[in-house]
Amino acid sequence: MSETITLHGHPISKGVGEGEALVCDKPLSFIAVGISNEEGIVRIDKHPLNGQSIAGKVLIYDTDIFSTGGALSMYTKKTIYNTAPAAVIWRKAHNIGAGGTIYAGVPSMDKIEEGLPWNLISTGDWVKVDSEQGIVEVTKKS
Repeated sequence: MSETITLHGHPISKGVGEGEALVCDKPLSFIAVGISNEEGIVRIDKHPLNGQSIAGKVLIYDTDIFSTGGALSMYTKKTIYNTAPAAVIWRKAHNIGAGGTIYAGVPSMDKIEEGLPWNLISTGDWVKVDSEQGIVEVTKKS
């Protein structure tokens, strides 16, 4: 039987999204040169998530880097290519990523009260983000 934990955080973009977690403790950017719009594949050399797809995942990472173009790329991933994550959780949201999730309608949260998100959630866990309620439900992988 899998363990389920409930976490609490600060809602950024309202909604409910769920999927398999993709977790990293490093900054990331949604800009198309960092994560391809067409495939949703991370392509930042030497980044821990390089080569992995964010599409349909609950993406958990530190904060955003690079350019404000990341917000437009999030919108493009969601509305044109269907390669956006199901939800996003940051340690601390930056206005680039936060704006992108709001405009794209991707549920997002930050400031998890129980601790650093990458210490509480592992890649492969099933995560439901309910940013309407400020709750994250994590079902640990077996």
